[in-house]
Amino acid sequence: MAKKMFNCRTFLISITFLGASIVSGCDLKVKPIEGGKEIAQEVERHKIKRLTQNDILKAAQKAGDSVVVVAQQELDARLQEELQKGGVAAAMAYCQPENYEAVNALEEKFGATAQRTGTRLRNPANKAGGQAAAILAQYEKGALKEPQVVALNNEELLYTSPIYIRNQNCLNCHGTIGQNIAAADYEKIKQKYPTDAATGYQTGELRGMWHITFRKKEFIAYLNDQPKKSRRRR
Repeated sequence: MAKKMFNCRTFLISITFLGASIVSGCDLKVKPIEGGKEIAQEVERHKIKRLTQNDILKAAQKAGDSVVVVAQQELDARLQEELQKGGVAAAMAYCQPENYEAVNALEEKFGATAQRTGTRLRNPANKAGGQAAAILAQYEKGALKEPQVVALNNEELLYTSPIYIRNQNCLNCHGTIGQNIAAADYEKIKQKYPTDAATGYQTGELRGMWHITFRKKEFIAYLNDQPKKSRRRR
């Protein structure tokens, strides 16, 4: 009986050893999946990133800055062109940069809504309320001077940035009547904005504020869709 058990154990050991030898002796080649690298990159790109509240606020600051820069660049170019072509009457139609296509595209991209408000309003529809109004008051007092982002609640972030009277193009519509603004031009402004109070400014003076509301869920989705930066040295 003991001899039979020994022979069985020896047989099993031999079979196991033979199997291992066969496997180790095979040249196994796994055919790569077509497009595997691109698939892996796409999977990696869509991984949910662990974002802290500080990460989100910093990203919103950067996104808000980009909206303001794009809007200001386009505003400057359009006002310059329209003032040369048709004066204040022609330029007025282009003095709402929050409605520009490029700005709207960024709003869609970031899940945001961009608006402007003023310290002395030309269009009463631009009057700010809530936290935006409180922050505008801080800019007016000089307590705030730089763009900032605050969390309004668990669902929204608020980016704000001051607007200053920067050059003569601004004074053509917001300067002193009879000095920077021709009386005939101001009549056209009053026809469109009967309750206008946005004149009498000087270069460098605070005109108002951008306030951009980010819908947090949409903004985080945008952030998670961005490819990770490579950490490899080049």
